[in-house]
Order: sequence, then structure tokens, then C-alpha cells
Amino acid sequence: GKRFEIACYRNKVVNYRQGIETDLSEVLQTERVFTNVSKGEFTKSKDLKKVFGTTDEEEIIKLILTKGDLQVSDLERYQQYENMNREIATWISEHGVHPVTQRPYTIPQIRQAMKKAEYTIHPTRPMKKQYLDCFKKVQENSDIDIVRAKMKLQLLYPQSEDAAVNDAFGKSAINPVTNEELRDTESRIAILLVDPSLYRTLENLAKQVNGRLEILKQVVMREGDTNLEEEMRQNQQIQAPLETQTSVAATTQELESQLKIQENDLSERNASLTNDARENMPDDNNADVDNVPTTNLRKNQKKAQKKSKKAKRREKEEAEERKARAQAEETRRSERAALQRNTIENDVRAKDTDISEGKSCNTCGGLFANMTLYRAHFRSDWHRYNMKLKLQGVSPISEKEFLLCDSDLFF
Repeated sequence: GKRFEIACYRNKVVNYRQGIETDLSEVLQTERVFTNVSKGEFTKSKDLKKVFGTTDEEEIIKLILTKGDLQVSDLERYQQYENMNREIATWISEHGVHPVTQRPYTIPQIRQAMKKAEYTIHPTRPMKKQYLDCFKKVQENSDIDIVRAKMKLQLLYPQSEDAAVNDAFGKSAINPVTNEELRDTESRIAILLVDPSLYRTLENLAKQVNGRLEILKQVVMREGDTNLEEEMRQNQQIQAPLETQTSVAATTQELESQLKIQENDLSERNASLTNDARENMPDDNNADVDNVPTTNLRKNQKKAQKKSKKAKRREKEEAEERKARAQAEETRRSERAALQRNTIENDVRAKDTDISEGKSCNTCGGLFANMTLYRAHFRSDWHRYNMKLKLQGVSPISEKEFLLCDSDLFF
């Protein structure tokens, strides 16, 4: 099929689809329809007429903005992911608290918990759904203890419906903070601290009893400064179940050790009884006595000996493996050192070779250590004078002879 493109500013298409931006001049870079924006190829009018049934580019542009596929670069996609991640972490921080202290977690703590829970953010799913899914994932797979902060509600209902309301509270395990009768009226008012998931249930209850449900506080959490004694008392409440679990584990371990001691005592007693039986039995029954099974103690000793042999063998293998690794590392180090020495020796040898194999001039006969001196020699007066002598058929002179002569005689 045909491909149609429009050139838009970054992040403006999403604002247009959400209704935040309505001015097309703020969304489009140019109000033209392209077949390829990067190459600057415009769409032909007959193609627009054939596909859209009109040549009005403004109408076609609005249709593409509404229903077209948005091309997003890697950087823009990463920025969108970061924004959604930060938005989810902010929501959880604002609606989640510690179950004992009732204090919120910071956004960096929530983001770290999200990373550990390995929650995957979907770019097109509704954010409300992702808030709740991520909250459950963090509760199940992270190290932080977090619950939804409670809502503070007020339920006003007729006094005649008191029994029905109390029955509904009992079924939903709701304990009202206060439940008082209003003066000079036949109504009652109940103040509730409930989980947000029970809001719909209470709203339906209010409709059934012809009452009214009001939200006094969306999120109930402790904020601001705290008292040190109160914090210590709360920490003790947190640590009390842990200490109970530790004491239970210690008691269980102690009972197991006592049972093992009793088993050993019984096995030793059985062994002594067996030996006494062997001594008291006649000779013709000794064969039967020899067939008495070995005691648990002897079996345990053999198992311990086998385990100790395996452990010694394992330690010996690990020591040999460490020794082999150390030898291999030492060999690699010696090879690297030898390679470095060879490189240095080659560099020195190359320098000496350059000096010993210096360039010489065929006309003057001089020897030069490097190319710089060799090139400078060709511009010197000595070389120029020897070239003149060579053209006249005269043999060249040495540098010492040239320096002893009068320069006015040369040129």
C-alpha cells in the first residue's frame, strides 16, 4: 500500500491526541503530506485522492495525527520509559505506607524495589492499571514491607438501618473508628479507616440504606517529625514476631539435640546388651549372635568417616586447582615480562641500526646519522661546491678542507 508521512515536533503528537494541544501550527513543522520526510518527497494529489477521497491536506493531516502510527526514536522511547517509571514510583510512594509505622517510602526506595521486582512497563496500557499491577508486584517480590494507605471515610445513614450497616461491616471486616448518633435527628454517622479496595462496597452499601458516603481524606499516613520513644516502641513491635520465631527455632533445635542424645544412649545400651548376650550364649548359638545387625551409632560413625574422607578429597582437589591457577598466572606474567623485554631490545636495536646504517652522500662522501641531517646536507655550501667541482671534472673535497678554505674563492 501507499505510505504517507507528516513532519511533527517532538512530544507534540501525544499532546494533540490527549487534547492538550489543538493548534496544528504548534504540532506540525510543515503542513504538507510526504511520501518520505527524510528525502523531502511530497505526495502526489492523485494518490491522496485515490486513498483518502480528497485532496484537502489539512483534513488528511488531522486523520494521520489521530490514527497514524507514531515513529519514536530510541532516545525519545527511553525518555518516555523514564517518565512512566518515575510517575509509577511517585504514585506508589504517595499511596503506600509501612504496615507498622504508617509512614511513606521515598521515591528512590520505590524505584529500587520496582527494579528488584522486575516489573515491565508497557507504553500503551492505562496508567491506573499499571499502578495497581506494579504495587502488587512490589509487595510480592521486593524486600520492603508496604501496604496501601487507608482512606478516611464518613458514612451517614438512617438509624433504622443500623442493623443492616453493622451486618455489612462484619462481613467486610470493617471496624468503624466512631459510630455515633446525631442529635435531634434519626441518623447515625460512622467514621471509617478502610482499604481503598472497599470503597465500592461501601458506596453500594450507602445506596442500599439511603445514606451518603463522603471522603474525608484520600490517603491517611503519618508525616512530619516523630517522637523517639514512640519509634522505639514501634521497632520493638516489629522485632517481637522475629524474636518469637527465633525462640521457636531455638527450642526446636534443642529438642532435636535431646532426641539425638537419647537415640545415642539407646544405641549404646543395645550394643552393651548384645555383647552380654554373646558372652552368655552357648557356642552353638554364636553364629546367630554374629548375625545381629550393627547399631545406629556404628552406622553414624561410618557415615561421618565417609563424609570426612570426601571433605579431605574435595579440599585436596581444590588446593591442586588453586595451585594450577597460580602456576598458570605466573606463566602468563613471565610471558608478558619476556615480551616487554623483547620489545624494548628490538627498539634499542632498531635505533642502533639506524645510526650504524646512516645515509651517505655519493658526491661528498659524508655519513649522516638520520634523514634530517641527510636532507640538510644537500642545502649546505659544502655540497653545492662539490657539485660545481664534479661538473668541472675535479674530485670533491672533504668537509675539513672546505672549512679551511676561503669562502670568497668558492663562489
